[in-house]
Amino acid sequence: MKINHILSLFLLIISILIAGCDKVLNKENLTAINPDIVWNDPVAANAYLNDIYKKVMPELPHEGTNSDEAASRSQLPDQLKGTGTIDSWGGYWDYSNIRKINFLLEKIESGTIDSDTKKVIKGEAFFFWAWLYFGMVRAYGGVPIVLRAQKANEGEALNVPRNKTSECIAQIITDLDSAIAYVPVAYGSEDAGRIDKIAASAFKGRVLLYYASPQFNPQVDINRWQNAYNATKDALHEANAGGKGLYENYRNIWYDDLNKEMIMYRRYLFPSDVYNQMGFRPVAYIKFQVGWDWPTLDLVNSFPLKDGSAYNPVVLGYDTLWKYRDDRFYASITYNGSDYGIKELVEANKYLWTYHIKVNPDPNQEGGALWSVTSFYRNKAIDKTLDLGTANSATVPNIEIRYAEVLLNLGEAANEIGKSNEALDALYQIRARAGILPGVDNKYGITASSKEDIRNAYIRERQVEFAFEDKRWWDLRRWRRFDILNQQVNKHGLYITKENPPFPEGKENINLIYDQFVNTVVKTDGGENINIPDNYYFYPLAKDELDRNPNLKQTKGWDGGTFDPLE
Repeated sequence: MKINHILSLFLLIISILIAGCDKVLNKENLTAINPDIVWNDPVAANAYLNDIYKKVMPELPHEGTNSDEAASRSQLPDQLKGTGTIDSWGGYWDYSNIRKINFLLEKIESGTIDSDTKKVIKGEAFFFWAWLYFGMVRAYGGVPIVLRAQKANEGEALNVPRNKTSECIAQIITDLDSAIAYVPVAYGSEDAGRIDKIAASAFKGRVLLYYASPQFNPQVDINRWQNAYNATKDALHEANAGGKGLYENYRNIWYDDLNKEMIMYRRYLFPSDVYNQMGFRPVAYIKFQVGWDWPTLDLVNSFPLKDGSAYNPVVLGYDTLWKYRDDRFYASITYNGSDYGIKELVEANKYLWTYHIKVNPDPNQEGGALWSVTSFYRNKAIDKTLDLGTANSATVPNIEIRYAEVLLNLGEAANEIGKSNEALDALYQIRARAGILPGVDNKYGITASSKEDIRNAYIRERQVEFAFEDKRWWDLRRWRRFDILNQQVNKHGLYITKENPPFPEGKENINLIYDQFVNTVVKTDGGENINIPDNYYFYPLAKDELDRNPNLKQTKGWDGGTFDPLE
C-alpha cells in the first residue's frame, strides 16, 4: 500500500490537533502551523489519514499458539488452560484510535477540501471506525458507542456505558455502508492497498457472518444468516466485477504482488515500513527469538490428501506424512527432509532437517540439524530471500481479507439458509485450487450432504485454507466450538530420531531414507491440558477500564458481571 511518509511537519500537525495545544498555534512566524490548514489541504488531511492506516491496518499475524495451530516450548497460554483472569485479555480495547477517527470526521466537514476528495477520506475513516469497533465487539460483545472526539476535561461525560451488542453491530453496518458509498470501486497501482469498495463490502459480509454465528446467535435467528448471505453475495459480485478471484497458485498468493486474490491487505515498503520474521526461522538462523508458529501435529494432520480424503496417520503412518497431500500442505508446512529454501540453506546446498541424533523423546531436548519443538516449521508467507542479518526487514504483505474468505463466507451462510448446493460449490472451488483431484463424482473428496455435515466440512476447510492467518481462534469462538480444542486434550508434535549414521545434513532424498527415522508423537507446551470454559466466548473488561469508567458493567460470566453480550 502506498502510504505517504508522514513528514515532521505533518507529525507536528497531528500532535497539535490531538493535544489541542494553543500555545504553539499562537506563534506568528514562518514555522507557525495553523491546524485549520490540515482540513483545507488534501495532502495534509491524507497525511492524518495515513497515520490511522499505519496504526490500525493489521500486520502479518504470528503466534498461532493461541489456538491449536502452533506449539511453543513453554506452557499453554491462559486462554487455552482456562486459567485466565479479567486482566488476561488485553489488546482489543482501542478508543485512542477511535478518537482520532472521530476528530477527522468532525473537522473535515469545516475544511475547504473539494467534495470528492473529502468524500473518499471520510469513507476510509468510516471503514476504520467500523474495523476498530468490530475488533472490540467480537471480543467483548457490546461496548460504548462514541461518535465524537471526547476531550479530557469533560468529566462525567466521558463515562459512557456499554451499548447493546445489537446497537454496536447496527452502527458498524451504518458506517460500512457509508464507506461503501464513498470510497472508489478500486484504486490504481500507486494507491493499491487503500480501502476500496470491494474491501469494505467484503468486511461487511464478515461482520454479518459473525453476528449470525452461534457466538452471537445461539437461538439461530435465520434472518441474521440471510443478511450475512445477502451482504456477502454483494461483496462477491463487487469482487468478480473488479477482476478478483482465486489465484491459481496458492503458495504464491503472498509473493506475487497485487494478485487477484488480494482484497484487503497491508503492503510493506523497504526500508521505512518492514516487520520482523526472525522468530519464524530455524534455530541456527535467528537472533534471540524462536518458536513463532511451529505447526502442531494436529494442524499437520488436518490437511487432506490429494484425492480429498482425510489424512489418517493410523493407516498411513507418520514416516511418509508429506506424501500425496494437497497443495496447501506444502505451501504452509515444512518438514524433516523438505526443501525449505531460505537463503542460508540454499547457499549451503541443504534441505531442512529437524531430526534428533539420539533416542530421547523429549520435545524440549534440542538436537538434530534444525530443531523445532514439533519437527515442523511454518512455510506460509515466509520471505525466503532474507538471512540472519535482514530477517527483521521483511516486506511480504499481510492479506487480511482474500477472495477465498469471501467465497467461503458466502458458502457458510448459504448452507444455513438451505442453499446446500451453493455451499458445496464454494468448497469445490477452494479444493480445486488446492490441487485436489475432482474424483469420478466431481466432489473433490467432499462427502457431506446434510446441513450439519456441510457445516463441519466448513470447519475443517477453513482450518487448512487459513492456517496462520489469524482466523482459527476467532472461528472457534464464533462457532462456539471450544469442544474441538478441549477434545484434543493436548497439543502435539513429532519427535524424530535417527540412531545410526550416516546422518543426513545436505540434500539427501527423504523419499529414499524415510524408513531410517523413528517418529514419536509427543505432547508439547509443557504437556498441559487444554480446558477452555464457555465463558471465554466473550471476554471480560479489564479492571483498569472498570476503575476508569464506573458506568461500565462487567460481562456476564466474569466476576459477577451483569452485562449480557447477547442483547
